[in-house]
This record gives sequence, structure tokens and C-alpha cells, in this order.
Amino acid sequence: MNKGISFYFGYNNDIEERVKMIKDVGFDSVITNADSRFKSQNGSIKTQCKLLKKYGLKLSSLHFQYRDDMLHYFWENGKIGEKLKKNLIKDLKIANKYGFSCVVVHLKGEYSKIGENRLLSVLDFASKLNVPLAIENIDCQKLFLDVFENIHHDMLRFCYDSGHNNVFDKDFDYFDKFLDKLIAVHLHDNNAKLDQHTLNQFGTIDWNYIAKKLANKNDISLDYEIQFRDNQNLNCRDCLAIIKRQADELEESILNFKKQIKN
Repeated sequence: MNKGISFYFGYNNDIEERVKMIKDVGFDSVITNADSRFKSQNGSIKTQCKLLKKYGLKLSSLHFQYRDDMLHYFWENGKIGEKLKKNLIKDLKIANKYGFSCVVVHLKGEYSKIGENRLLSVLDFASKLNVPLAIENIDCQKLFLDVFENIHHDMLRFCYDSGHNNVFDKDFDYFDKFLDKLIAVHLHDNNAKLDQHTLNQFGTIDWNYIAKKLANKNDISLDYEIQFRDNQNLNCRDCLAIIKRQADELEESILNFKKQIKN
């Protein structure tokens, strides 16, 4: 199975050195964003993609550029909502240009006809580029459910975030309801209280449960979205090695469940 890691996972080291380590540890692909606010941390999206190509790493999902406190405007009348729509279209163009598998988006606010029309317009543009738009489960479940209930579009897909599910709505089974829409995963752990984006050894997620669910889905990239902060005694390479080991263990569990399904 393909295994990916976020371009930034908690260490502000030289970006080419970081990419080389990602490759050396054994990852296949990278998830990232094109947000210029993180240019000093990640470099430009052009630079990132150039380095990833140089070291033979594939591109997985591209995360939508956003500010959390602005997202609700997408569902409201006004210039800010229109700007968010333009930003989404811009990211779809970037994803198409460099070859990302999809664009992952956070949605917040209250469902409205204004937002619905904006989203449909974005999805129609996504169809022209053949780049799916994956809605991520965050701390706004009602809007997530409203979107999938009201909008039926080939380009509307789902990105499952394990950490968000563990913190915000642990008892809700996204896989049972949206497995057919699943196109991307963001894997990370936490203490079930805070969205920590940490390693399994510091978290409470039942990874056996996730493996069992993912066994019913083919061709999914195991992408880890880590922002490891407790790194005083763990260097960058060692952290990467731990994440890769987690990915390998998850793959093994998934394959074992797949065997059970066949039998």
C-alpha cells in the first residue's frame, strides 16, 4: 500500500534534507498545502513539488488554503465568501498542475443556499480538471452531513481524519456512512481531548478498528498528518522512522482483515 507523510511534521529543518529523509525512511508520497503563510517553513509549492520529484516521491492530497475563523463566510453573502470560493478554485488549479490526487477542504458554518451554489460551482470546475474535492471531518459535523445530504456530485468526496474523529465525535462511524466517498485519509493520534496530531504511542485511537474499516476500501493511501511537538528527545529521522513503522503496522493489519473478508 502507498504510505505518505505531511511535508511538515514538526521539524523546521532544511526542506531538501527533510524530503531526502522522507524518501530514505521509505515513504512513497507526501501531502502538503500551497499556503504562502508557511513559505518559510515549507518553501513555495513550486519548490516543494520540484524537490519531491527530484527524490522520486509522489504527490498525494493538497490541503485547501484557509484561515479557520474565515471559513463560515463561505456560507454567507459577501466578498469574503466569494474569495474563499476563488481560493478553492486556485487550489484545484494547483493540484491539477502538479498532479495531486485531490484537494482536501475544511467546511465550517451553517448550510445555506448561497454556500451550496458556491460549492456546486467549485465542484463543476473540479470536474473540468478531474480533481476531486474531499471534505474533511472536523469539529463541524452537522455541516459535513448537510453537505453530503444535499449535494450529489461525482467530484464531491471524503477525507477521513482519524484524530478529529477521536476528539470531536468519537462514537460516529464515518466509514459506515461514507466509505464509498472516501478518497483520502489523514492519520494521526491524540489523547481524545485535544487535536494533537501526534504519534500512536501518545494517543488513544483504536487503530485495529481503523484497519478493519479500511480493509473494505481499495487503493487508499495511508497518509500521516503529523505535527509532532514533543521532539526534544526525538530527532527528525527517528520521528519519521516511528511514523513509517506505524504505517507498516497499519498496512499489515489492513491486509490481515482483507484476508478474513475474502475467506
